[in-house]
Amino acid sequence: MSRVYHKCHFCGGEVLEKRITVDYRWGGDLIALIENVPTGVCQICGEQYLKAEIVKEMERVVHSREKPKKMIKVPLRELAVG
Repeated sequence: MSRVYHKCHFCGGEVLEKRITVDYRWGGDLIALIENVPTGVCQICGEQYLKAEIVKEMERVVHSREKPKKMIKVPLRELAVG
């Protein structure tokens, strides 16, 4: 099902739906990668737009008790610039 998107708020470009991978963050403790997320992407500047029903489904998936597709290790680095 293709969703309808308005022109880009920033540059006025055409926004088309693509499937992307989203890094979903909740507070400081939860980071999840969600694949195949339908997202409006501006063809000029690349700005991304998520519909409310998609965000709700992402929240449901991340906070559910369903077993993740797979677990990965992510290195944590800190920038020590004063």
